[in-house]
Amino acid sequence: MDFSDWKNRVEASLADARQTLEQKKQIMDRLQQVHQQVRDVIDSGSTSASGIPWELARGLSILDNVMDGKSLPTTEDELPTRVMDDGTLLGCRKWELLDPLWGEALVQWIAHLWDYAPWGGEPSRVEIADQVSFAIAGDWGTGDYIAAKVAAAMSKQGADYTIHLGDVYYAGISSDESNDLKDWPAGAKGQFTLNSNHEMYNGALGYFGELSNKFPMQQGTSYFSLHNQNWLIVGLDSAYHSDKMNLYMDGALGDQQAAWLKQLAAGWDKKIMLLSHHQGYAMDGSTKTPLYQEVAAALGRDPDYWYWGHLHNVICYQPQGKLLARCVGHGAIPYGPAKALDGKPQVAWAETRSADDSQYPERVLNGFVRLELNGDALTETFYDENGYQRWPEH
Repeated sequence: MDFSDWKNRVEASLADARQTLEQKKQIMDRLQQVHQQVRDVIDSGSTSASGIPWELARGLSILDNVMDGKSLPTTEDELPTRVMDDGTLLGCRKWELLDPLWGEALVQWIAHLWDYAPWGGEPSRVEIADQVSFAIAGDWGTGDYIAAKVAAAMSKQGADYTIHLGDVYYAGISSDESNDLKDWPAGAKGQFTLNSNHEMYNGALGYFGELSNKFPMQQGTSYFSLHNQNWLIVGLDSAYHSDKMNLYMDGALGDQQAAWLKQLAAGWDKKIMLLSHHQGYAMDGSTKTPLYQEVAAALGRDPDYWYWGHLHNVICYQPQGKLLARCVGHGAIPYGPAKALDGKPQVAWAETRSADDSQYPERVLNGFVRLELNGDALTETFYDENGYQRWPEH
C-alpha cells in the first residue's frame, strides 16, 4: 500500500516547531514499541493482545523506518483473519485491527497532540418527562452497512432520545463526523453524542464542530445532564483528559468535570445513570478501572446504572454492589465471539450468535439497547441489527 501521503503529513507534524526533540523521541519510541508488540502477536499466532493501541501499528511502515525489514501485512492473503480472545478481529480487511486505513488515525493523532478544541465549560441541563425512552448505541460511526442496519432497527423501535456513546471513524475529522453521522437516527425529542478516543485523534475539532449541526441540545459541550423527578442521567466526556500518549485509550474526567459531577450529585438521593465512552470495568468485570474510581469519588456513591462503549462488544454484567453496568460498543464495528468472557462469573450475557455475514464470516450480531423509564423503574431491552430482541431472553 502507498503510504506516501501519510508519510509526508506525519513528517510535517513531527517537524512542527512546537514539538521538542524529547517529544519527537517519545513518539518514535512508542511507534517502535507498538510495531514490535504487533509483530510478536502475528508471529506467535497469539489470540491475546490486550492493551496494544493498534492505530499506531503501521507508524514505522508509514515512515519507512522498519529497521528489521519486517513490515506488517496489508492483505488477507498475508494474514488470514484471526478472532482474538476479546472478540476483536486481527486481520487486514476493513475495520479489522490491521486495516491499513487506521493509518489516518495515527496521522491525526500526531498532528493534533498539541492542537485540540477548547474545553466547553457550561454543560447543558435538560429536564425530561417521568415516562421517557432512550435508544443507545456505541462505536457506531463507520458510515458502513452494519451501522445502517443498526440505525434502521433503532428507527423501527423509536425513542424519545437517541444517544451515541462515541467513536466516529477513522479519526473523527470533520468529514467523518458529517458523513458518518448523517444517518444517525434522531430521537423524537432530541439526540446526544459523546466524545471518544477516536474523536480526540483529531483534537476533537471535528466532534465539537458537529455538535452545533446535529446535536444542538448539548449547547456545544461534550458532557451534559438530563433529569426528572426520579432520575439524574449524566453524559460524561471520558476522552478529553485521557492520556494522549496512550491514544486516549483510558478514560479520565479531569478536575473541572469531576467538580461539576460532584456538584451535580450533591444532595441527590434518587437514581443515577451514567453514560460514557470509556468503561468502568475491565472487560470481564473482574476489576474496576481508574475511571470508575474517579467517578465514584466525584459522586460520593456508586451510580445505579452505567452504559459505556469503547470495547467493540455487548456485555451485560452481573450486579456489583448497587451498580448494573453494560457495555454497548457493538454499534457497527465487526467483532467475533469473545472467549475471554466465557465462564466469567461477573458476566450475565454477551453476544455469541453469528450474524451470517458473508463479508465477515466470523462476525456476531451488532446492535443497540433501548431503555424505558417509568417513574423510578427502568426496563432495558437489547436488540440486534435485525430488530430482534436478544436480551433479556424471552
